[in-house]
This record gives sequence, structure tokens and C-alpha cells, in this order.
Amino acid sequence: MWEENWQTVAMFLRMGTQWNASFGGLTGLNYPSLQWLLTMYPADDPVMLFEGIQMMESEALSILNSKKG
Repeated sequence: MWEENWQTVAMFLRMGTQWNASFGGLTGLNYPSLQWLLTMYPADDPVMLFEGIQMMESEALSILNSKKG
């Protein structure tokens, strides 16, 4: 992993228990929890961190919600 991505990956892992779910599966991360975590773990660039988490979230949702044969 590139060093410049470490903060984003670490925060995404901290958010691991903050998934919103419905009967259809996971719907996304609970963003208010991210805001709270940022008070404890300030980011160098919060906008870049948020955008990175959104990219990781999108990929994770496609994998986690995929139907297993």
C-alpha cells in the first residue's frame, strides 16, 4: 500500500462496524460515525479521506452484496 493511502485505509478499518443494512443487504457506511472518529483521529486532508472512504465503500458494497452461487 502506498503511504499516502494509509490514513484512508486505517479509517475505513475503524468504520468496519458502522455499516447500515436493510433487507436487501448493506446500504453504506454510517457517515456520522466517520465525523465522530475524525474528532479522535484527525485527518491531514478530511475531504481527500472522505472521498477515499467513499471509493473503498463502493467497492466493498459490490463485493459484500454480491450473490454467492
